[in-house]
Amino acid sequence: MEPSAPQAPPPVAGARGSTARYPAAPMPARTRIRHMIVQLWRDAAATPPPSRDDGRARFVYGLQQPLLGVRLLLQDRELLGLALAPAVLLAIVCAIAAAGSMEVRNANGQQWWSLGLAGLEGSAMFVVAFFTTFAALAPVPPFLFARHYAKLAARARNALGLGPRAPWLKSLSQSIGETVAQVVVLTFGLLPLTLPLALLGTTGALVAFLAQLLWTMHWIVVEALDNGRTLAPGEEVAVVTKAELDAATTPWFARPIHAVRHAGARRWLSPVRGFTEVVESLVRGWSPELRLVEHERALSAGFGLGAFVLLAIPGVNLLFRPALVVAAAHLRGQLEREAEAEALTTADYAGGS
Repeated sequence: MEPSAPQAPPPVAGARGSTARYPAAPMPARTRIRHMIVQLWRDAAATPPPSRDDGRARFVYGLQQPLLGVRLLLQDRELLGLALAPAVLLAIVCAIAAAGSMEVRNANGQQWWSLGLAGLEGSAMFVVAFFTTFAALAPVPPFLFARHYAKLAARARNALGLGPRAPWLKSLSQSIGETVAQVVVLTFGLLPLTLPLALLGTTGALVAFLAQLLWTMHWIVVEALDNGRTLAPGEEVAVVTKAELDAATTPWFARPIHAVRHAGARRWLSPVRGFTEVVESLVRGWSPELRLVEHERALSAGFGLGAFVLLAIPGVNLLFRPALVVAAAHLRGQLEREAEAEALTTADYAGGS
């Protein structure tokens, strides 16, 4: 009887042949981020928010809202048409301005075509002029198309089945005033904090930069929630605005300054307190949104980060502002329903007791 041939060791699971499997290479950060965005995109749905007790889930819910806004725009042709109208109009204006600037260059003796620069280089000059004009006109849509975005928010609420709503229409002067106020607050609102930090060297400058970044994210959320406002049946903008101004409270960022009671400290902080009071007067019209952001910290933090994620996706970021309007309209509607349900539960509990 011949001895049996030696048996080869079994192959490692997942390996080819008998070659030992090497440890999987770590996934690149960019790939992980892309997978995370894809997962958020798949899970984004027009559903009620998670329980208030689950801060992490509410953070993820807020993170999904801007992506949900894009999905809703792509699924509804009427919403998509309303969203693209300002961008198309702005693109037409930029194209006319770019063509006009090239005509001016030609009239001044810079003969692009006669110099043999037609074709690719001429197109490149047009593209440069187009996007230069587009960047210069970027601040225009917030106030020029405010009423258009108000109609988009109302249409989104109605399309989502969150109740019949009318657009929150502001006058052009009011929209311009709010835009100017927001630019001032966004640029100089943290100056009493960031300026001393910037004087402390590299570490202080980095902390100041991070603080300004968080401040910017905060106001992106506030502006989006303001753009997502709608009117319930029977409401009027003037009446609701007056009631909100009468009920306005001290914003969260001003309370630490007002809480100082020591006479010496108050005297030293008087310039900062005066500066803060000016900022308070500028943001008084956003009191409801400021209270909402403060009350929903986890959800608002997720919403702000989601806005940055949306900006990072090439192509999709062209729908940045209308997507945030739709997302904010959906979010406000869901939070209103949640508040109504909680109020009914409280009333039933009080009645039963």
